[in-house]
Order: sequence, then C-alpha cells, then structure tokens
Amino acid sequence: MKIGSSFANENQLKFNSNESENLLKKLATARRINSAADDAAGLQIANRLTQSANASAQGTQNVYDGISLATVADQGLQGVTDNLNEMGRLAVQAGNGLLTASDRQALQKQADAYAASIQDQIKNTEFAGIKLFDQEGAIPVGTGNGSIGIKTQDLSSRLTDSGAFSIDLSSAETAEASLKSIQSSSKIVDNNRTDLGATINALQSTARNLQTQNVNEQEAISRIQDLDYAKAVTEQVAAGVREQASVSVISQGRISEQQALKLLA
Repeated sequence: MKIGSSFANENQLKFNSNESENLLKKLATARRINSAADDAAGLQIANRLTQSANASAQGTQNVYDGISLATVADQGLQGVTDNLNEMGRLAVQAGNGLLTASDRQALQKQADAYAASIQDQIKNTEFAGIKLFDQEGAIPVGTGNGSIGIKTQDLSSRLTDSGAFSIDLSSAETAEASLKSIQSSSKIVDNNRTDLGATINALQSTARNLQTQNVNEQEAISRIQDLDYAKAVTEQVAAGVREQASVSVISQGRISEQQALKLLA
C-alpha cells in the first residue's frame, strides 16, 4: 500500500471523527451553532438578537413594575378622595344654621380626623420604599427603547395650599368657604388620578408591544440557532458509519503493509 494513500486515509479518518464529534456536540446542546466555526455570520446575528431580546424582556419587567407603582399611587389617591368626600359632606352639614356650637364642634372633630387620615395616606403611600407623594417630578420607567415617566406631586403641599387642612366648620359661612376649598382639593386629586390613568394605559400598551417584540426575537433566535434534531441524528449516524469505514480501511492497509514486509523479508 502506498504511503501517500495511508496518509490520505488517516486524514479522512480525522475529518470523519471531527465531523462525528461536532454533530454529537450539536445533539447534546440542541443547537446548530455552538461556535463561530459552525456559522460565523449566524452567530453574530443570533448574539445581537439575544441582546435585544434580553433588553425587551427586562423592559417588559420594568414596565410591569411601573404599572404596579402607578396602581399603588392611584389606590392611595382613592383613599384621599374618600376622605375629602366625607369632609365635603360634613361641610354641607355644617351649613345648617340650626346647629348648636356643640354640634359644630363634633363636626369639626370629625373633619380634623379625616384631614389627619389624608396626611397619613400621603405619608404612607409608597412602592418599594419610594414615597409617591412627597416630591414634584417624575419616576422614569426604562423600556429598553426609552423611558416613560410616572408623574409625582408634593401632594401635602398642594392640598395645604388649596385649604384642605384648614377646614373651619364653626359657622355656616366658614363651612361654605371650606366646602369650596374641599372641592378645589378634590380637583387636584382628580387631575392627578387622570394623569396616572393615562400613564397606566401607556405602560400597558408598551408592555404588549415589548412582549410581541420579545416573542418575535426569540423565534428568530430559534430559527438561527436551534438544531433540526431528526436531520442531525441522521447525519451523525452517517458520520459514524464513515468514521468506522475509515478505521477499517486504515486497519486493512496496515495488515497489507505487514504482509508485504513479511514477503520481502
């Protein structure tokens, strides 16, 4: 047997062995691409898509956190509204000229209790340790493609300015003025809730878009990376057969060489 032919057979065996090993690796990982050698361009595209998919997934989580925060804020404002409504009812009741001083003192005491409840509501409404009504500005929610701001207000200061915490029910006249202050305060809270409602709707729409984007990205990654398992099994079996055939050829060649050497001896 020729030496060159022997080298060729050994090279073929090495090639077949590498092919079989590579297919086994793909079967083990269920991926068509495990390194740049498998598909350099495909690997780069898959990596970019993976980065984008990770961003859209995290953006979705951020948005849902933002929805939760805005919902907590809205619930806090609902509590404020409930107390203001009760204060308004008391102010209307205090407009009755038949009430005695003792009656008005009782109404004032109730109104003060509702005002204190509003202050507690404002102070204690928070999300993940963030006070929601103690500063003017906005809390940014990162979406991966930008951010959406959840508007915040220093609600205590605003309601103080509108007279919500200086209700006076000592007379029909002061009760009427207090009712106007309560109504003005209610408008402030209602406007805040309107802003929150619009923000929640925007966040929900963004969440749906990000989820759709993420699904599309994951499907694209799967098309590029995932292995056609049935095809790979067939190829691996064929590669194994070729590898065994190469081993047999080399073994047979070595036997022939040994026999030839014996004849020459």
